[in-house]
Amino acid sequence: MDRTNTRSTGTVHFRLIIVSAISFFLGLQFSHLTALFQTDFSAGGLIDSHATEYMTWAPDEIEYVEKESNQEYHTPSKPGRRNRKPPPRYHDSNYTKESFEPLPWSLPKPSSTRYQTSEEFMAGYIALKRKHNIPLPWEQDKYKEDKVRLPRPIIGLNFPKSATTTMSKYFTCGGITSCHTYVEDDRIGICMMENHLADKPPMEGCNTERTEDGVIEPVEVIFDIGLQGPPCYYASVHDGGLENIAKHYPEGTIMLVTRNATKWAKSITGWNGKIMKLWADESCHFDGSLEGEGMEYWNDLYMSNRSKRKYWLDFYEAHTQKIREFALKHLSLTYVEVELENDKMAEQLELYTGIKQSCVQVCHPGPHWIRKHDT
Repeated sequence: MDRTNTRSTGTVHFRLIIVSAISFFLGLQFSHLTALFQTDFSAGGLIDSHATEYMTWAPDEIEYVEKESNQEYHTPSKPGRRNRKPPPRYHDSNYTKESFEPLPWSLPKPSSTRYQTSEEFMAGYIALKRKHNIPLPWEQDKYKEDKVRLPRPIIGLNFPKSATTTMSKYFTCGGITSCHTYVEDDRIGICMMENHLADKPPMEGCNTERTEDGVIEPVEVIFDIGLQGPPCYYASVHDGGLENIAKHYPEGTIMLVTRNATKWAKSITGWNGKIMKLWADESCHFDGSLEGEGMEYWNDLYMSNRSKRKYWLDFYEAHTQKIREFALKHLSLTYVEVELENDKMAEQLELYTGIKQSCVQVCHPGPHWIRKHDT
């Protein structure tokens, strides 16, 4: 009898030990998860040491991740699965790699225009406008009372990791409606692509945004308008994209923020290691593998660069050159270009736009972040 009681007591004690261990382990996991969910990942919510760790991967559209992740869209349903709402009009789930045929694109071979600084190019561009007696909007009386001294719409042509968020927030700070990546009906880039292919104004159908108060307002500024795909579309790279902007908005504004190409390449590959594969042969075919005029030149460059790093530096600089040459040929448009690493960037933006310098906020990778991290 005593032996039986002893055995039972030992079993109880053993079970208590096991239960206590499991409870302790679960408590540690719960504490870790609680701390994680209490972390503020929003802009300005991380101290510098944490920001360096977490923000190196962050896409330019970080502030829109929550908006996108909270949406449930319809996918082909299985029996018994509850119905979900269909995706927005311009959602990328409407496209697949199999259904999307890569679009023709072109970039120029090197010319002297490519190697000018933004300041040098803008000086020559302004002189050319004056020569043709084309007024500069920031010098016109009709814009002096406006919140921003530039014609609308304002279309930013920066590649990802070239201050697209910085610029979008800059114009929002200036008091006008500025959208980055998304509008009310989802991706700006898809809307612009479909309009381009249909010969419609680039922002038709994606020119409104719902405010936090539920008010529908017209969109005046857009940034981060490209897609690495599928579908792949960049108005400043694909044939006819820039022309469609000039055709429908002949007195609008196009903007470009340039970066040191080497630093841009380091930044974009650190942000998204797969993007160059999508740009090359998986989606966009920016490796020159498409048929068409000028493709042999780019494909030869791509194949001759073993590491591909030099190729993407040339690609980035050729993109800047193409936009500059387009601006010189379409003087009815207003063109504004600034350089991210230039200490006078905020001062130059205030000159062109009338928005105070302090609106150039500490975004990633904004000018303040660039100087602090020397990247």
